[in-house]
Amino acid sequence: MRTTNFILGLAVLAGCGGSPALTSFDNELAQARTNWAARNLRSYSFTVSKSCFCPVEYTRPATITVRDGVAVDAPVHLAAYSTIDKVLDALEAAHKSKPDVLEVDFTADGWPRTLRVDPSAALADEEYYLTISNLTSL
Repeated sequence: MRTTNFILGLAVLAGCGGSPALTSFDNELAQARTNWAARNLRSYSFTVSKSCFCPVEYTRPATITVRDGVAVDAPVHLAAYSTIDKVLDALEAAHKSKPDVLEVDFTADGWPRTLRVDPSAALADEEYYLTISNLTSL
């Protein structure tokens, strides 16, 4: 189990051409994707719970079933997190948006157990948390 904790305003830029350097988050996300792909798990279920300043029906835990890599029963409000690949894509997008806080706890198998995103520490109520549990092969 690894925890990644970033204050992205401290990101280091590479010397050549001002391109952003690969951060340890980029490397850890790439490793998570590799570990997840190595499982070759195409049919599985998992429980996802989102905590945010949003309607209560959006914060109820939901069990999602994935068959052959496609979610078959994900709630619409969790579409961005309806497969582990989509969760990893959402993490990459969150990272690219340069939030003030991005914390992720990856399992050894490459799926994020918990994540916390706070786009702006100066704003209230836009941060969110996601918990993924009970991942089971089908």
